[in-house]
This record gives sequence, structure tokens and C-alpha cells, in this order.
Amino acid sequence: MIHPRQFTEHLGGTWYRSYGTAPCPACQIERRKDQNALTINAGDRRLLLHCKKAGCSFRDILRAVGIAGTTQEFDPVVMRQMERARAEKAEKKLQRARSIWAQGQSIEGTHGEAYLRGRGIICAMPGSLRWLPDTYHTPSGTFCAAIVADVSTGGIHRTFFTKRGERLRQSAKMMFGPCRGGAVRLSESTGPLVVSEGIETGLSLLSGLLDGPATVWAALSTSGIKGLRLPPIPGELVIATDSDDTGAGHAAGNRLARDAHARGWNVSLMPAPDGQDWNDVLRGGVVA
Repeated sequence: MIHPRQFTEHLGGTWYRSYGTAPCPACQIERRKDQNALTINAGDRRLLLHCKKAGCSFRDILRAVGIAGTTQEFDPVVMRQMERARAEKAEKKLQRARSIWAQGQSIEGTHGEAYLRGRGIICAMPGSLRWLPDTYHTPSGTFCAAIVADVSTGGIHRTFFTKRGERLRQSAKMMFGPCRGGAVRLSESTGPLVVSEGIETGLSLLSGLLDGPATVWAALSTSGIKGLRLPPIPGELVIATDSDDTGAGHAAGNRLARDAHARGWNVSLMPAPDGQDWNDVLRGGVVA
């Protein structure tokens, strides 16, 4: 049996007397110090794993660590109980995410649209974005407003604002429900599939930075770019990465490019100029 503490330390996590936290090897593959979605514990002398970010399954987590072949070491009854509990919790989160999305109203004429227009975005507002005038923000323990985005896998992405329309300074962006592999679909058109990292950068591309019509998806994060589920029929793919980080965007784009190329896609990379994202380019008038 794998000891929970050893498993935690193997992942570069922290052990707290009776449990550990660590980056989830299945959905937080960067394994940064600030990533701790995975909780590691022992129940009935068995290893218990819970991913709070994407709800990754027990088997997927073990497989990501490279020990999928040892699953027979765990009590199959306990494993079934764990999987059942995980599935029930995931279903509840999915239903909650859909309920929150259903509460949203058209973003047009709201503080949300005003914020995006203030960022230089001039394209039409997509149907995948709505406005929530009153929604709970867990980190601050207060009710705020938010732009809510519909993620193709059933989850949601929220950008939080004060009731006056000012974007929160801390924990302003949060995902909820099943988001792994999904994207926010910002436009559907002829031409290539263009994948951006964020919603604002995707809308910026649609505001005059593309050469022609395109289908634009926002993958929501560098992890989202790496794990994006592409359409089953390959075509032309443009990966528009940000360059305002330490190279994480470029690395994620290269990872998706390799995977897509192996599946028959015609791939091109479209990195933003050094030190900028595509919204910086839009507002600054820089030609990449």
C-alpha cells in the first residue's frame, strides 16, 4: 500500500499531521507551489484522493503519477465507494453550475459589457457570456456581481465585480463545475479554429486582430490549453498564446500544437509580442 504521506511528498505537496495537499498530477501538471487541488488522506487504511479543481478520478490521478498498474492493491469495495461518492459530488456540482448559468441575464447594457468595452473590445457580445447581478463570492464571503461564461463541458467561469461594476482585486476569476477539457465558445464561423488562453484575449482577437472570420474558443488557462478537447474532425488550428508570463503560455501552446498535429490538424502558433497578451496588443495598437 502507498502511504499517504509518501504520496504527498512525491507530488511536492505538504503533509499536515493527518492529511496532505498537493498539486493534482492530472489537472495541475505545472505543479506550482500555489497549486494544491489534491487532498490526500487514508480511510480504512486505504489511500483516499480528492481533486477539488476538476474532480479527477482516482484512477486518472494514479495514472498521471505513473502507478496505474498498482490499483489492485486497493480494496475494490472501497474504490467503488470512492468512485460513487466522487460521481455524486460531481453531478451535484454540474447541476449547481447549470443553475447559476440559468440565473444569468443578457450581458448587453450591464456593468459587464461596460467593463469589456472599456478594455477596447468592440466585437459583438457572444451568447456564451451572461451577467449575474447577485452571486456569492466564496473567498470574500460576500455577494457580488459577475460575468458568467458557459464552458462547453458543463461548468462555468465567473469574473467577479463589485455591485458598482469594479472588478475585484483578489480572486476575481473562478471556475466551477466540470471545466476540464472544455472551452468558452466566443464565436462560430468559417475559417480556422482559434484557441486563446482567456476570455478577454479571445474577444480582443475578435475585435480586429484576426485576418478573417474564425471560430474562437477561450481555454481559460494554460492548463486548459494543454488539456483542450478538440473537435473530432481535424482542420486548421491557430493557437494564440499570451506572452505576459514566464513562458507558461508558450509551453502550453506548444503542447497543444504537438497533440493536435499528431491527430491530423494543420497547426500554426500565434504568440503575442513579448511581455503582452492579446488585449494589451488591442489597446496599444501593436501589430504582432
